[in-house]
Order: sequence, then structure tokens, then C-alpha cells
Amino acid sequence: MKKVFRSLIALGFTLSVSLSAFQANAGFGFNDLYVATDVEAGITGADVDESIKQLAISEGILHVAMFPLSKQVEKVTGSPYRHLSIHNICDAKTASLLADVSDAFVIVMPCRIAVVEGKDGVVRMWSMNPAMITMMQMPEEQQRLAKMIAGKMQNIINGAAEGAF
Repeated sequence: MKKVFRSLIALGFTLSVSLSAFQANAGFGFNDLYVATDVEAGITGADVDESIKQLAISEGILHVAMFPLSKQVEKVTGSPYRHLSIHNICDAKTASLLADVSDAFVIVMPCRIAVVEGKDGVVRMWSMNPAMITMMQMPEEQQRLAKMIAGKMQNIINGAAEGAF
């Protein structure tokens, strides 16, 4: 058991060092991977969750799932927890076209929005920085499709930040 534990620690260290080296070589850091969008004051995390679901419909993209993590935290700990949810939104056709080029490209699909009430009480949406799409060396057509999905995701985020439905 100790051997397994030491191996996991070594693996974690190796991954950490590798990520740091990759970031240094690529010219970007972890903060470049995501975008945070503040929600207008008075709009709750639950309001944002519902808005995201409705706006996905109006954007013609499938809202696959919403994970109410704060409720899970409350069940596990027995204590109230600030709002924390994750939405998975997907365009299966685009995902399949990206996967046909490279399985790794599906990670740059801008398909996830996290809704988090920060420790400061401000509700924010967190999502992948769509600029990451251009950093991947993917064919022009797949890049165009991924950017199209990113545009729909941005419309959803902008609307939800204002409480639109």
C-alpha cells in the first residue's frame, strides 16, 4: 500500500512539473484556460441554472445535464453549502467531427459552464476560454465548428448573466 501511495505522489509531482513546463513553453498559464463572468446582482445561482437551460434551447444546442454539486456537498457533509452547479451542453455532431480528427480535440469543445457562488457572495459562471480552440492544431473546418459552438455558449453565458430566459 505504501508503494502505491508513493507512486501516486510521484505521478502527481510529475504531472505538476509537466504542466508547469508545458505552460511555460506554451506561453500561457492556468488562468488563461478559463473565463469567469459575473452575474448581475440579485440573480441567484438557481436563477442562472434555469436561465442556462432555457437559453440552450433558444441557441439550438442540447443541455445534456446539470449537476447540482452544492446539494451533493450538503448531503455528504450535513451542512449548507454555497451554490455550485455544473452544466454540460453539447453538440454531438460537432463533437464527433472533432473526435474523427483526434480524440484529444473533444477536450476543447466549449461544453461546460460552472455556476459558482464565490466566497465573496458573487455568483459567477466559469467556462473554458474559447481562445484555447485556436491553440489546437485542428483543421480549419473543425476549428470553425468549435468556434461556432463557443459563440452559442457565449450567448448563453451573456444571457444568463443578465437573468434572461
